[in-house]
Amino acid sequence: MNRVEKSEPRGEETNQRDRHPIRQFVELVQDNWAWLLSCTLITGIASVLRFVSLELRPMHHDEGVNGHFLINLFRDGVYEYDPANYHGPDLYYFSLGFVKLFGLNTATVRFSVAVFGVLTVVLAFFLRRYIGTIGSLSAASFLAVAPGMVFISRYFIHEIIFVFFSLSLVIAVLFFMEKNSAGIFAVGWMTLLLLVCFVPASLKIATYAAADNSSLLWPSSLIILVIESVFIFFVMRMLSAWDNGRPIYLMLASASLVFLFATKETAFITVGTMLISALCVRFWQILDSRYNLSGASFNILMYAHFIFAIAAIAAGYFFFDRLKGFYTSFYLSFAGPDVPDQRIVLLAIILLAAGALFAWRSFLVEAPAVPGESSDRPRFVDSGWRDFRMAFGEWKHALIVVIAGIVIFIYVGVLFFSSFFTYPDGLKGAFEAYAIWAKTGSKDHTQNGLIAYIKWIAQIESPLIILSILGTLMAIIRAKHRVAMFTGLWAFGLFIAYSIIPYKTPWLALSFTLPMCIIAGYAVNELAVSSQRLNKILAAVLTLLALFIFSFQTYDLNLVRYDSDRLPYVYAHTERGYNDLIEQIKRYSEKSEKGKDVTIEIVTPQYWPMPWSLKDYPLANFHGGLVDSNTSEMIVASESQRGKLAEKYAAHYKYAGSYPLRPGVKLYLLIRNDLAEPQAIPIDRIAD
Repeated sequence: MNRVEKSEPRGEETNQRDRHPIRQFVELVQDNWAWLLSCTLITGIASVLRFVSLELRPMHHDEGVNGHFLINLFRDGVYEYDPANYHGPDLYYFSLGFVKLFGLNTATVRFSVAVFGVLTVVLAFFLRRYIGTIGSLSAASFLAVAPGMVFISRYFIHEIIFVFFSLSLVIAVLFFMEKNSAGIFAVGWMTLLLLVCFVPASLKIATYAAADNSSLLWPSSLIILVIESVFIFFVMRMLSAWDNGRPIYLMLASASLVFLFATKETAFITVGTMLISALCVRFWQILDSRYNLSGASFNILMYAHFIFAIAAIAAGYFFFDRLKGFYTSFYLSFAGPDVPDQRIVLLAIILLAAGALFAWRSFLVEAPAVPGESSDRPRFVDSGWRDFRMAFGEWKHALIVVIAGIVIFIYVGVLFFSSFFTYPDGLKGAFEAYAIWAKTGSKDHTQNGLIAYIKWIAQIESPLIILSILGTLMAIIRAKHRVAMFTGLWAFGLFIAYSIIPYKTPWLALSFTLPMCIIAGYAVNELAVSSQRLNKILAAVLTLLALFIFSFQTYDLNLVRYDSDRLPYVYAHTERGYNDLIEQIKRYSEKSEKGKDVTIEIVTPQYWPMPWSLKDYPLANFHGGLVDSNTSEMIVASESQRGKLAEKYAAHYKYAGSYPLRPGVKLYLLIRNDLAEPQAIPIDRIAD
């Protein structure tokens, strides 16, 4: 893919704009039919993996907490941001539209997050100009089928939205530097952003204006909606005419940035790592221009390989027991006595690692003969600091563009943290969250150790480690592709940052597996466009092996062992037996002839996600401790309370069964005597 020079004749640019839009679309399809077909296929696979059987997995307790806030927002129109316990507000407002349309259920709320998982894959296609056609398709394929990306996309938590806005921030900045005018997708995103920013707040005004007069609500809402739509139309028309719409990309970057902070407090880690990575790329290229590091890199690497070999031997000698333990644990995760036999996957991982080493050797052999970019190697659009500065134009124009970006950032932040101007204290909470997170980040989830992410990713997503290391080294050695260098440094910078922080959970890994997928795609592209046939074959083999491993592990993680704590992303997850408890509660509710008006006392202190599961039962009371009861139809207690249950409830209730909640937590269902089955046993006879 040849670089589109910015000095393209204005006459040809004018003719492009004057052609009929339908003709432009037809020509686009004719010229890019193979590309569009590939994009459609990858997007289709990503969609199937994220949307099929969304209700299969029981809700995690974190999903239950998020669902609790969404229930309040959906039913009462109330959400108040709490920095002490929970992440940002945008998850709930993004999901609200879906539940308004499709109802408040598990599939719908997960659907609202899965959409962002698919859109993250789609965003990877826009990297075609920066990591190549094959690179972007490979990166999108890895994002589409990577086990963690699929698993968390089917989870009603904040993480995949955070990943989406991380990538959209990078792409918006790149397009602002390079594009001459805003494309149709940028205009569409900007229009959607304006609708989100203005329409909900205006409809609230209509609600207040109508007061208790319901007959005025719909007419006033419709009038305001029409006025807002006309206003947004003229705003978008003005923005599209302003420097051919180029400032739209900076506004989208500003919106993506504030949405990062409105999603999770870890935004400052991601943004900080991005800035450091960009500075490192700039510093490396300055050194390369002065000292020709890329030209001398081949000789330097020969010494580096020798030093690495000595270091590896020394590490093996001094840390033999630890390395042996790591290997044993790694092997047993594929061929252990209590796991499905996956030795074929382990074999594929070994072949992939060997192929990557061979590809690295082949790349080094070719590198001295290709100092920079050969004429037959595709050149990428690779903007730098100078392009970024020049994109703002003259100082007056730059000032207006910067002010517009700042206004977008402040307005969107205030809008969401203040719950659409209904909860001013949320703004203060947005700043308090970081002090609170700094404390919890050093106390909670600290039991996993320094190398937790290495163990987790090696077990479930080994191809990402192998191919991302390969791609990062290629980018640094070639020292020409700034975006690829930035992506590799971004990936491993985040990996180091999250490894240093004591707080570790598997879903945080998505922040760095995102750029790992991209730089892995770049590695494939570098091999595929090589002049050597062997490298082209290696590109195909490595890609197929990676996709095979991902596909096998994605199926296992998402559709088979989705509640097994032997797998990394399954972290303190609700076990499938919990669904049996909910089904029993429904059955006894019908038997009582009260239906959902049955009274249930939940006396266990560990009950999430039960508030979500029993959201349609108005008399489900969550106490968190033992209470007196002799008339309620059901009681849910925990195994840890067994010693006190007989004394408290034996006179009026019988034991109906035990059910797992999550590893180490078992729940008991107690049924009132008149509803209990004949085979139900007295509480004091509960077996160990």
